[in-house]
Amino acid sequence: MHILIVDDHPLALQGMRFCLDSADFSVSTAHSFEDALEALKSSFDVLLLDYHLSEHNAFELLNFKNVCLPEHVLIISGMSDPEDIAHCLALPSVSAFFSKQSDLSDLISAIKILSPLDKSLSWVWDNHLHTFVQISEAFPDHAFLSPKEREVFMLLRKGLQDKQIADVLCRSIHTIRVQIRAIKRKRSIIRRHV
Repeated sequence: MHILIVDDHPLALQGMRFCLDSADFSVSTAHSFEDALEALKSSFDVLLLDYHLSEHNAFELLNFKNVCLPEHVLIISGMSDPEDIAHCLALPSVSAFFSKQSDLSDLISAIKILSPLDKSLSWVWDNHLHTFVQISEAFPDHAFLSPKEREVFMLLRKGLQDKQIADVLCRSIHTIRVQIRAIKRKRSIIRRHV
């Protein structure tokens, strides 16, 4: 099986390559968007793709014209937010999601079981079961933020305080505080399940 790993972090790239080389896979690497474009002129069975590539992302690479995408694309990222993971899984040609917090030895198993996965479903690696599960099993429905909670969450990530968020979104401070509590509760669920 011929695998291309695309990751702009040298240690992550080296670690994944060493792990997969030890399992007797044929491994090529690309450490930038441009290197990935060049490498994808060749044929591969599996693409391990880091979502964030310096100034580019996986979406740009997967939508680039004239690249030969393999049958299986496995997004690898440190993301833990279910909405972000769901977004990754909606990208064209993506087969599954594998967290960088997972044990590298699980990466070998993940690659070996990619082929039989139903590509019409969204798959996430489960660290406890050591297999892929559907995203609905990895994250309970109540772990996803509502659209209004998502708006608040994005402003919290920018460092705004509750009063500032209330002003920006034209909501009461009480409503914003209720939504912040809901976000914190849902985020603790995510940390337990991923």
